[in-house]
Amino acid sequence: MDGFLFSLIPTLIVLGVLIFVHELGHFLACKQVGVAVEKFSIGFGPEIFHFNYQETRIAVSLIPFGGFVKPKGESAEELNGKELAHDDYMAKGVPAKALIVSAGVFMNFVLAFILFMIIFLVGRPIMKPVVGGLVKDYPAKAAGVLPGDEILSVNGKGVDDWNALTLAIITSKESSIHLEINREGKLLPITVESKQDSVDIGGKSKQKIKRIGIKPSDQFEIEKLSFFPALRDSGKAVVTYTVLTYRILWGLITGEISFRNIAGPVGIMAITGKTAEQGIISLLQLMALLSVNLAIINLLPIPALDGGHLLFLGFEAVRRKPINQIVQERITQVGFVCLIGLMVFVVINDVQNFEILAKIKAIFGK
Repeated sequence: MDGFLFSLIPTLIVLGVLIFVHELGHFLACKQVGVAVEKFSIGFGPEIFHFNYQETRIAVSLIPFGGFVKPKGESAEELNGKELAHDDYMAKGVPAKALIVSAGVFMNFVLAFILFMIIFLVGRPIMKPVVGGLVKDYPAKAAGVLPGDEILSVNGKGVDDWNALTLAIITSKESSIHLEINREGKLLPITVESKQDSVDIGGKSKQKIKRIGIKPSDQFEIEKLSFFPALRDSGKAVVTYTVLTYRILWGLITGEISFRNIAGPVGIMAITGKTAEQGIISLLQLMALLSVNLAIINLLPIPALDGGHLLFLGFEAVRRKPINQIVQERITQVGFVCLIGLMVFVVINDVQNFEILAKIKAIFGK
């Protein structure tokens, strides 16, 4: 039970922060354009507790995977024939509505940027490019690489950490990998003929990557940046993770990446719990990545998501009048059903991938 709580508590904190920041964006945007907010909820379903702030009911609800901000006068049905008031959502123009809808996504990108800034300023553990071991029957051993060797460059390009080293080998255009090695203070050039391995990424085909057969050591160093380099690298990190997320989404659409690789609520809990064991910096890195993912997913042009609402507003701007309210509601309901179906799928997938059923039985002794 302690292990379950150790995973659950950091998960609730991470998701709570991400959802709060997202919904805070919608809330502040409403205030900025003069729209009253009737309810601000973290989570869905039955309320755990609530309090009132001016005209807004602030609530924390039972189901933590989401939240919402309810603007005043959001639909014609809600108005029930009453004349539009100046603080009704429907009384505002397309630019104001678009600001309200997109503000949550913007805030998640801002949160990710701030988290990366904190990580770079405080310092993050970097795995040094030091060989900890060699894989049998792979070329590094035959080429003369030894445990304890520090790899300084790959094909003439310097590498500062193990991730950069791995990426340089995988993306090398040549099969021959030229390494510059520091061995007990002596610089040695070693050339290794890489071996191509087929890796199953869960899609239509396997992907071939280059490997030379080296294992990382347990040597780490703390990398700290000053303010302006941290500012620069935080922006780069947000852009990098954004591009990576879109590539993954495209891979899911084309079938190059299997939907079996998607992690849902249960998977996120397992990953967050494991990450929390590695320390606060690792947890902040995961939170930053999830914040970017949340922003991008909400931008998808799917009814019931922010991107779907932006799509409706785009049509409204072109047509110079809103789409029929009943049509919008029906399309949104279909989108919501699809999202629920996807959620059910990823939960079942999580159970299979993380063997959650066995863990639950062990926790409750059944």
